[in-house]
Amino acid sequence: MAEEKEKKEEMVPFTAEYAVVDQVDDQAIVELMTGQTIQDYVYSFKQGGRTVEGLTLAGINEAANRRGGIQVEEVKYEERENSWIATAKAVDTITGSSRYGAYEQLKMSGGRPDPFAFTKAIHKAQRNAIKQLIPVPVIREVLNFYLHRKTGSGNSASQQQIPQTGGNIAQAQKAAFAIANNLAEPLEKKGVTKAALWDYIKRRYSVESRNDMSEMQWTQLSAELKAAETSPQLLDDLCERIKQLTAAAQESEVPATEEPEDKPVTSPEVPKTETGQSDKTPF
Repeated sequence: MAEEKEKKEEMVPFTAEYAVVDQVDDQAIVELMTGQTIQDYVYSFKQGGRTVEGLTLAGINEAANRRGGIQVEEVKYEERENSWIATAKAVDTITGSSRYGAYEQLKMSGGRPDPFAFTKAIHKAQRNAIKQLIPVPVIREVLNFYLHRKTGSGNSASQQQIPQTGGNIAQAQKAAFAIANNLAEPLEKKGVTKAALWDYIKRRYSVESRNDMSEMQWTQLSAELKAAETSPQLLDDLCERIKQLTAAAQESEVPATEEPEDKPVTSPEVPKTETGQSDKTPF
């Protein structure tokens, strides 16, 4: 009986735990929306004489990609005077199960308007729905891996050498491709081509080929694209980031030198088309 009571108490959420998770996830969402590298996939701290551990928003997204078959099918939101309320429906396409997640995000943070309040509400609602569908063994796998990484020697070079299996990378890549394909038409309507999206991804993750991307990067990309797929405002934000990066890249390019008149007139026409490039869009 005492053991049963202890187990129940272990399941009771601590306010401090939610505060820590929210703080870490807020940082991850801002990093995601501003093109930075997400740092934390797990959290771990002492509370009431015990160690509290779990996955952050980024960790949950990676666990979902490792599992495969989990997708967000519906996102709704409501604006209130002082907050945004978002609800999301996640579906396990393998088992047919579905779960709902919700979150209310205040518009003010630290006494100031939070420009990412709406985005945070959407991401956290999706997080709360997705987490319910991830099998415990998958959560433990991702949790243990990143906890060991976090408490490692601190050698950044060694930490970047993440053991990955072809299956895991393939699942993460497949998820990102599927979302990118779904976004192709909405992006085209807003003047963003597949080539522009791929160029944004290459610059965002400092890669030249899709084979250069890690499982973590595919997971981060999926989260960014899924957010844009489920919200018109986040889609506009993504388009704006792509256009800004494209404009900045064009401004930094070295102007091409004029070709001598005795050169064949056909030679300068080769690089004009996107299809003539050696690294075509993978989408």
